[in-house]
Amino acid sequence: MSEPLSIGLVAIGGYGSFYVKALLDGVPPEEHRIVGIVDPMAERSPRLNEIKQRGIPIYDTLTEFYTHHSADLITVASPIHLHCPQTCEALANGSNVLCEKPLGATIQEATAMIKARDAASKFVAIGYQWSFCAAIQALKEDIRAGRFGRPLRLKTIVLWPRRDSYYARNTWAGALRNGRGNWVLDSPVNNATAHYLHNMLYVIGDAVDRSARIASVQAELYRANPITNYDTGVARIITDAGVELLYTASHAVKDQHGPEFLFEFEAGTVRFGGPLKTVQAEFDDGTARDYGDPQAAGETKLWDCMRAARGKKQIVCGPGAAPAETLCMIAMQESVPKIN
Repeated sequence: MSEPLSIGLVAIGGYGSFYVKALLDGVPPEEHRIVGIVDPMAERSPRLNEIKQRGIPIYDTLTEFYTHHSADLITVASPIHLHCPQTCEALANGSNVLCEKPLGATIQEATAMIKARDAASKFVAIGYQWSFCAAIQALKEDIRAGRFGRPLRLKTIVLWPRRDSYYARNTWAGALRNGRGNWVLDSPVNNATAHYLHNMLYVIGDAVDRSARIASVQAELYRANPITNYDTGVARIITDAGVELLYTASHAVKDQHGPEFLFEFEAGTVRFGGPLKTVQAEFDDGTARDYGDPQAAGETKLWDCMRAARGKKQIVCGPGAAPAETLCMIAMQESVPKIN
């Protein structure tokens, strides 16, 4: 039997608790070993006592972690402005990386992560879980195979209310920069709903690990909360193949709606959301296909990365696919000099 996979966890609060739960509860312990955790506020984790009982050491920084350990795989679930430096540091120390979405705050960070990945000859996965799920992979395969014909227009809406506590939970929520001046560009588009902008770009990408290329972006951005960035964004994106993408996301709403999408092609349509709990396609020839629930099996990205670290899986969503969302987000910011 092969040696257990060595894994380090960066940030175990917030979304990072997802990785803690998955590894403590969902994987046979003989298959992996959590060698250490990096989180200066680890005391906030509800699993802290169990982590200590298992003898898993906790460090404040990755640098401190690597003075004591090596790791086959590092998960990064820290704030946006730390994704790039922590991913690059992990790569430089010989680890593969599963970094949460978004890839980073700027295109320069995306470029730095790609260079660091190539220099280390390791992989980087970006945690857009829909891209790893069976439903979206099957849909993308059919699109690439030409079953739908040429994509014409893709539309997505996500309205997720956020209370004052959401913006008060840290110093960077809803901010253009954090307290140290680092770019964060936190917004519904670049954080909570980034999955669904990325998904539109990803499903029409010309390779399994690529997204569509962008030709132009027009946007309207609005602010209802006392923040420095926007809480409502609307975008019209045109790809280099002439496909129109329409995206609406907001936290300044009373009722939750979505994600809901409608993808229109020459030979059919694809729908999800509203009354539909699965991704459903209707073809012009009268046939239909149910691709399944894209929300199911959110742990797939972690399991895939664990298999990839053993050389048994291809990474379908990495820095080759994820920068398209970042580029769209930046273009939205730049297209609106003043947020209303």
